[in-house]
Amino acid sequence: MIDRELWSEVWQVLRSNRMRTLLTASGIFWGVFILIVMLGFGNGIQSGVNKSMAGYATNALYLWGQSTSKPWQGLPPGRLVRLNNADTEALESAVNGISTLAPRVRLANYRGRSDVVSGGKVTDAEISGDVPAFREVLPMTFKYGRFINPIDIAEKRKVVVIGERIHRDLFGEGVDPLGKQIQIRQISFTVVGVFKPRRYGSNRERMGSLVMTPLSTFQQVFNYGQQIGFYAMIPEPGLRSEDVGATMRQLLVQRHRVDPADHRAFGDWNSETEFLRIERLFTGIRAFIWTVGLATLLAGVLGVSNIMMIAIRERRREFGIRKSIGATPGSVLTMILAETATLVGVSGLMGLIAGLMALLVVDLITRPITKSVDAEVLFDTPTVDLKIALMAIFALGIASLLATLIPARHAMKIDPVEALRAE
Repeated sequence: MIDRELWSEVWQVLRSNRMRTLLTASGIFWGVFILIVMLGFGNGIQSGVNKSMAGYATNALYLWGQSTSKPWQGLPPGRLVRLNNADTEALESAVNGISTLAPRVRLANYRGRSDVVSGGKVTDAEISGDVPAFREVLPMTFKYGRFINPIDIAEKRKVVVIGERIHRDLFGEGVDPLGKQIQIRQISFTVVGVFKPRRYGSNRERMGSLVMTPLSTFQQVFNYGQQIGFYAMIPEPGLRSEDVGATMRQLLVQRHRVDPADHRAFGDWNSETEFLRIERLFTGIRAFIWTVGLATLLAGVLGVSNIMMIAIRERRREFGIRKSIGATPGSVLTMILAETATLVGVSGLMGLIAGLMALLVVDLITRPITKSVDAEVLFDTPTVDLKIALMAIFALGIASLLATLIPARHAMKIDPVEALRAE
């Protein structure tokens, strides 16, 4: 049952020492408030970064040929390594651990643009030759139609899948472009799909500017022969893309007669490495947040202990009178711990509520930007796991009670006669 007399007395004691109560509570309040706000901002930044990476496979490896820097087997340095369809067949048959292998070739250099024409309208686009497997590397949804399929590859069909911006510039928003023609270098292609990327900001604009044709068609109509620009590879579950990529590189080194020690002959980019690097970064950020937050809370705990020690010294006479009229040491201890629990609990909950309200205000202010698909903002809704927050406050309360035990035990041992004589 609730001891109303005890809690009424606790309230009177805290109210009678308002300045001391306020200063002690402020330390707890700000400790919890800072911890909640820092956790919310940390989670918001992490969520924003993860959202910016959404739409690409996070374990993909991209591999392409460059120029050799060392002579090998009588061949001079400076040779350009040109990947081809035979390399694709060799990789698919000889390298274990590949889940998806998507060869790709571009009409221009990296991010280079070419004109695309339809019905007298002209716009610029990134033209590429692709295979159906590339959809695993770049997940997408479709506003109209479909992606490239195996029949397109086998029959070398002159079909294209276009991005949102190309669709808007050439045909207009809301117009079904399926079956209509576009011209690339005076060669006509039929539109079979309009895809929508799952990217944000500048990347979304770039993906909306893509025009993708079947790889076999691209090689034939643009006179690329058997040439491949680069490979996008996703390993099988449980395997690292770096390990599978190393096996791919070894095979290509042998096929193109490259010095195994020539690290400039092939270039690569590993999204898995970048993703893990970001994960390690956020692990460090979370550790920093908890370190700062717990240090602030610890300062509050020490403040509570010091304040209670001072309060007990000031109330020696009161405790002496209590014990002289029959108060037990246990009742004195209970009263002191109840004061601490009330002080920490109320100020901690107020800090929690204030922190959550601050995060809500930040979310309301930033929501028009963070929720816009056209905004390149590495920040999302700041969130906090309420269970973790409540556990932090509970741990704070336990630590404060333990820190109060030292001065409380001193109060239990006060001799009534000595306490009255000292006054």
